[in-house]
Amino acid sequence: MPNSYQGTGNLGDSPAIKTVQVNGEDRKVAELRVFFDTYRADGQGGMEQTGGHWMDVSLWDYKAEQAAKLLRKGARVHVIGRIELDTWSDKETGEPREKLRLLADDVLLSLTRVKSVEFEAKRGDDERAAA
Repeated sequence: MPNSYQGTGNLGDSPAIKTVQVNGEDRKVAELRVFFDTYRADGQGGMEQTGGHWMDVSLWDYKAEQAAKLLRKGARVHVIGRIELDTWSDKETGEPREKLRLLADDVLLSLTRVKSVEFEAKRGDDERAAA
């Protein structure tokens, strides 16, 4: 059974998008750095931040392009995905390195900081309108 992760946090920077080769095919990937924060009741009717953690998040293909176009540093997002161990060799020392990375299935924008929204036509609506 694969692991799964869901968390809400803020983008530490605007997403960076790049094109990479996967099995001989060019694919887009957006790299996000998210601070997943933890809040608890403060005993006075409010909430206080009590911790959290940073995690690197990868989002692929069409969703990667949309994330790079729409999301900015500080955006509040909810990420759904799975955690994988990323391994590589250090370029200078050759030492093995590893870290956990969140491979996102979806990144949802929290509405708390949204000023306006514009929707695209549903796929297929353009073809029906032309017919």
